[in-house]
Amino acid sequence: MKASFAFLRNLSRRKPIESGGKSELERCLTTTNLTVLGVGGMVGAGLYVLTGVVAKTTTGPSIIISFLIAGFVSLLSAICYAEFGCRIPKTGSAYIYTYVSVGEVWAFLIGWNLVLEYVVSAASVARAWSGYFDHLIDDKIRNFTIEYVLRGEVWDKPFIADYPDIFGAVVLYIVVLVVACGASVSATATAVMLVVNCLVVAFVFVVGMMYADIDNWKVDGFAPYGFSGVIAGAATLFYAYVGFDIIAIAGEEALDQSKSIPRATYLTVAIATVMYLAVSVALTLMVPYTDISENSAFASAFAGHGIKWAQYVVGIGALCAMFTTLLGSLFCLPRSVYAMASDGILFASFARVNERTKVPVLACIVFGTVSAVLTIVFDIEALVEFLSIGVLMAYAIVSAAVIKVRYSPIGLALYALDTDSKDEQGSEFLGSKPKLEENGNSGEIKEPVPGSLKERHYHRFWFLARYPPGQVVCICLMISVASQFVTILVASAAWEQLQEGTWWTVIIVIIGGCLAVVTFLPIPMHHQIDIKTGFKVPLCPWIPALSVLLNIILMLQLSFVTWIRFAIWVAVGLLIYGVYGYHHSVQGQLNQAEVGVTYRVLQPDESSEAFTGGLYGTIERQQPDRGESYEDIDDELNNVDDRHYAVGDTSKED
Repeated sequence: MKASFAFLRNLSRRKPIESGGKSELERCLTTTNLTVLGVGGMVGAGLYVLTGVVAKTTTGPSIIISFLIAGFVSLLSAICYAEFGCRIPKTGSAYIYTYVSVGEVWAFLIGWNLVLEYVVSAASVARAWSGYFDHLIDDKIRNFTIEYVLRGEVWDKPFIADYPDIFGAVVLYIVVLVVACGASVSATATAVMLVVNCLVVAFVFVVGMMYADIDNWKVDGFAPYGFSGVIAGAATLFYAYVGFDIIAIAGEEALDQSKSIPRATYLTVAIATVMYLAVSVALTLMVPYTDISENSAFASAFAGHGIKWAQYVVGIGALCAMFTTLLGSLFCLPRSVYAMASDGILFASFARVNERTKVPVLACIVFGTVSAVLTIVFDIEALVEFLSIGVLMAYAIVSAAVIKVRYSPIGLALYALDTDSKDEQGSEFLGSKPKLEENGNSGEIKEPVPGSLKERHYHRFWFLARYPPGQVVCICLMISVASQFVTILVASAAWEQLQEGTWWTVIIVIIGGCLAVVTFLPIPMHHQIDIKTGFKVPLCPWIPALSVLLNIILMLQLSFVTWIRFAIWVAVGLLIYGVYGYHHSVQGQLNQAEVGVTYRVLQPDESSEAFTGGLYGTIERQQPDRGESYEDIDDELNNVDDRHYAVGDTSKED
C-alpha cells in the first residue's frame, strides 16, 4: 500500500525552478526577434487558403468578425503563456509550465503531445509547400514522380498520399539545417521571409481596394450564414492563430524574458490579426462571397479583374508564409525534446547541445527525419487531423495552471515579491520570502497566505477555512473543469436530442452546468498571490477560466477518429514514460537523494553568517547514520549545505 501511494506521489512530483542558472542555449533574442518568430509561426498558409474557404462556405463577408473573435480567444491563451514565460524563463513552453505547477506525468503528456504537434505540423506544411510550388510550375514534379518513380501507378491506400513527396522532404531537411545553425540564424531567415510576406499582404490589400465594391457586402447581407456562421467561422479560424507558443519555447534564449515575452506575445497576435483582416476585407470587397474560389481565392479574384500575373505574386507570398511556419515548427521541435530530455524523462542523448550553435542538433536530425518520412508517405488531410487536439489540450492546461499557481502557496516560488533579490553569493533567485514586518522579537507575516479563504467570507463559508491553503481551489478547479467537459460533450454529441427536449440530455446539461458554476465560485473567495512585478494575466481567475472553457469547446468539435488516434499516441507516450522516464527522472533522483537526510538548527555562534535572529534561521544538512554518500549528486543539488527555513523566533535563545 505504501509503495502504491509513493508511486502516485511520484507521478505528481513538481520541478522547482531556479533563476539565474547557466543555460546551455544562447541568449541572443530581442523582443523584435521573438515577435518575428511568433508572427512567422502564426501567419502561414492559412492566410491564403483558409480565408477563401471560410468566407465562401461559413461566414461570407462577416469573416472579419470571425477573425476578431478567433484572435480574442487566442489572446486569452497567449497571455496565460506570457505570464508563465516571464516567471519560468526555461525552454519547453507548456511542458515546463505544467511540470512546475501540476506534476511530472501531466507534464510528460503535454510535452509528448507538443512533440506530436511539431512533427506533424512540419510534415503537413512541407507537403503543402511542395504542392503549392508544384502547382505554380504546372505539376511537373508530381507528374515526373508518378511517371518515372511509380511507373505510372499512383498509391491508392487510405491516409496514404498519391505519390511520395521527395521534394517536400528535401525542403524540410533544408529548414532543419537552418534551425541547426542557431537561434539567431533562424530569426534572421524568418525575418527575411516575413518581410516578403508582409509586402505581398500589402499588395493584396492595396490592389484589392482599387477594385473594391461595397455592394459585394450587400449580397445576401453582411452575415449571410447568421450568427451561428460567424461563431463556426471563428472556431475554424482559431487554428490560423496557432503558433504563438514559439515565443514561450524561445524564452530561455531571450535577452530579457520578463519584458520581451509579453510584449512579443501581444505584438504577434495584433500583427497577425491586422494581416488577416487586411486580406479578408480586400477579398470580400473584390468579389461577392459566392464567387470566391476555394482552391485559389486571391489568384481567381485578381484574374476576374484582368490581373492574371498577380497569381505569381500571391504564390510567392504563400511560399514565404509556409516557409516561416515550417521553420517555426522545426524551431520548436528540438527545444521541446531537449527540455524533456534534460529532465530525464526522454532519452538523455537528446539533451546534448552543440557547443558552437547552442542547438540540440541530434534532436533536430532524429525528429526532423521522422517528420520527413511523414512528408513522403502521408496525405495532408491525414496529417492535419492530428494537429489540433494536442494544441488545444496544452492551451487548456496552461490556462488552468495559472489559476492553480495564483491560488496556491507553491506560487511563492514562481512569483517573486522582489525580482531583483540576490542571494548571499549575489546571484539572482526566483521566488522570495513573504514580506515580513518585525513586531518586537517575533516576525509577523502581514500578507495573507495564497489560497487561504478571505476574511470577509469566514462567517458564511467557515468550513472552507479548515483545509490547507490552495487545496479547496485545486479541488474546485478540477471538479469545475470535469463538469464543463462532460456537459459540453453531452451537448455536442446529443445536440438533436437536446433540441427536442429529451429528458436525459436536459438533466445532464443542467446538472453539469450548475455543478461547473457552483464549484468555480469558491475560487475567487480565496486570496491569490499579490504580484508586484512583471507581467500578469488580468482578471484572474475569470480570463484563464474562460480560456479553459473555450478550448474545451473547440476540442470537443474534433472527430471521434481523431480522439482514437490521440488515445493511441498517449498510450505510446505513457509506455515510454513508464519504461524509461519514470526511472530516469532527474527530479525523481533528487527527491530520492533527500530521503534519510536530517537537519538541525544552528545556534547563532555556529553560523558562518552574521546571525540577526528573526523568523528565518539557518539549517544544516546532516548525513544519515547508515553512512550513505551523496557525493554523486552534489552538483545536481547545487552544493547547497545550508538552507534557510522558517523555524520561529530564535533571538531569545542566547
